[in-house]
Amino acid sequence: MLISEVTRFEDVIPSGAIRLGFGCGGLYGGRDRRQSLRLLETAIDSGITYFDTARMYGFGVAESLLGEIASHNRHRMIIATKVGILPASNNVPLRIAARGFNLLHKVIPSSNRYLPVPAASQLRFHAFSRPALCRSFDKSLQELRTDYIDVLLLHECSAEDVDDPQVLEFLLGLKQQGKVRAFGIATGIEQTLRIMPFHASLTSIVQIPSSILDTNIRRLPLRRNGLTVVHSCLARNVRSLVFQLSADNALATKWHVMTQVDPRDETGIAQLLLAHALEANPLGIVLFSTSKLANLKSNVKAAIDPVIKPAQIEGLNAFCGTILHSFLKQQH
Repeated sequence: MLISEVTRFEDVIPSGAIRLGFGCGGLYGGRDRRQSLRLLETAIDSGITYFDTARMYGFGVAESLLGEIASHNRHRMIIATKVGILPASNNVPLRIAARGFNLLHKVIPSSNRYLPVPAASQLRFHAFSRPALCRSFDKSLQELRTDYIDVLLLHECSAEDVDDPQVLEFLLGLKQQGKVRAFGIATGIEQTLRIMPFHASLTSIVQIPSSILDTNIRRLPLRRNGLTVVHSCLARNVRSLVFQLSADNALATKWHVMTQVDPRDETGIAQLLLAHALEANPLGIVLFSTSKLANLKSNVKAAIDPVIKPAQIEGLNAFCGTILHSFLKQQH
């Protein structure tokens, strides 16, 4: 299970394992803590091995939740976390105040000039200085209750961020100490394409958003080695698609004919989009995130025992090319 050198898909996911990864961005503490822990336990028991988290997720508590599960399941887990974005303060009154300021700014945009959101309540991006990297990584180890990280990713990094030689030195140092098995980048497609030609040692693992709206994975250069992780294949797409199909009978009919999926069936649509993402990234990992046990089980079942046939994916691609892309883009 441990990663020693990541140059191929098989270096991360054992043969026959599920190619789904669980995204921990929706894990929260407080009243939701028990539900979050149950989700993680169910994911492991369902066969998921890859867990993606970050310092900022869940207002800074997602790593702690994952660590509670890892304390007795570490041998069954591949943990990917990130450095580069520091979480906002977890102080409840401060978070409530920040929501109030944000609402005020939406209603009265000019108020942003004289009533800014408190700095402590905002995420801190591009935290790639050596001291910030060290503090962030040490905090992750503490929260995750582990002495090593399988995959460490540079979170929303830019080409300018990774041009600093101290960043690579920091990562290589962690790897030499056995604290990190592999490292890579997790950023947008444009920055990824800027970074890859000049920083091969940083991009053996690449994590990008990719969905039917923006099939970014097709923009990546072909490479014999390396691992690609994609996220956002479901996200807002399912509900937006269901809404649009319910509002247009002619469109819904075309959808049904081309995909053989009931346009009113959110679960079926999610399974189709997930199958599309897995087909588009055949040697990589597809991340999904959910707060519902039923959705988790449905996604895993679809990956293990595919209910979606290749002809349906072809139908979705055809539908995307003629109709879907344009009308869904209007919703974003």
